[in-house]
Amino acid sequence: MKKCLCIAAVCVFLIACLSAVAQAPAAAPTVKGSMKIDFKSRLQVNDAGMPQPEVVDTYAVDLTVADSLLFQGNIIYLPPIFSSVLGRETQASKLDYKLDLSVRNPANLSEVKRIGRMVGGVPIDRNGVYDYSKGTLRIAVDAMGKASGFESPFGGLAAGKPPKVGSTLEKAKKQALTMTRSVKGKTIKLVVTDYDKMALTGLSLAAGPLKTYPDTTVNGELLYDYERSAWYFNAFTMTYQVDGKAVTDKLSGNIKWVESPQRKSNGEGEYQFDVRANEPEVKQGEAAVFAAPDDESAFFATDTTLPSLTGKAKYKDTMRGESVIASNVTVDLVGNNLTKQQVVNLTKLLWFVSVIPMNSE
Repeated sequence: MKKCLCIAAVCVFLIACLSAVAQAPAAAPTVKGSMKIDFKSRLQVNDAGMPQPEVVDTYAVDLTVADSLLFQGNIIYLPPIFSSVLGRETQASKLDYKLDLSVRNPANLSEVKRIGRMVGGVPIDRNGVYDYSKGTLRIAVDAMGKASGFESPFGGLAAGKPPKVGSTLEKAKKQALTMTRSVKGKTIKLVVTDYDKMALTGLSLAAGPLKTYPDTTVNGELLYDYERSAWYFNAFTMTYQVDGKAVTDKLSGNIKWVESPQRKSNGEGEYQFDVRANEPEVKQGEAAVFAAPDDESAFFATDTTLPSLTGKAKYKDTMRGESVIASNVTVDLVGNNLTKQQVVNLTKLLWFVSVIPMNSE
């Protein structure tokens, strides 16, 4: 009788353990890896300070996203060249992508298969507009096993900061903008007056590397605040379909640049990420009128309980005077309460579409 009771107790214990394992929350998707940047165009210049013709900057990418997706290869940037006399563009700018796309076997993460490429070019006009619709950038995935192959293009426009020489646009200082965010149940506001912006209009992020990651339409503005060395998202949305239903994510938050006090000698700095998805609006009552004002630093406080991409991208730069001529970047980001689709979309946006603005001086 005791033996039966013991066996029953063991069975109950095992069932409880298996139930706990089954109900354990999935690990948060991450973005980890490195980017090595060689700014040759900042080294090889003429007497007017313009890059020499055909000299390019190389971004060597090695990122693992959501544990199982690998993006590995190079992004090549050909900068514009303008005549020092007439301001005429003598070399048009463009981006060329050559990235291998691979997946890890979920049952054995050491097993990796290359399944396709992110490949093609994007022209950039003299005003800093990236025209993906006129380019050839796409994700091309091979048929493999039971998975069918497909090809998906990038499209739309991204109007970035124009070059200093020959530009017809000015820094966007005219209209002050108020940025808001939720910090521990309170709405914190920040007024931005000295900024540049990158406007994305109908930008289409290609689907892939797997069909579970759909093509996504992006609209909104990325603002760079010179006073606080931070990027903000303004009226920013990403729209895609999951199981036949349209999903729209509203992005907010910031990416703040923080330099080491000894950066001129050690070359160290880092981006601190707190990118929010569908941040809730806080309704404040009468008590908020009598609350003490928050210090500006509260705006940059991180809250990992909200759906957000947080973490750091640490830079080890090689300097020549005030100019960065090479960077070694270590990426370590976590998607708190984000889906894999959201993390993959943010990876495409921040590390591939915004690769030049995020690494410009």
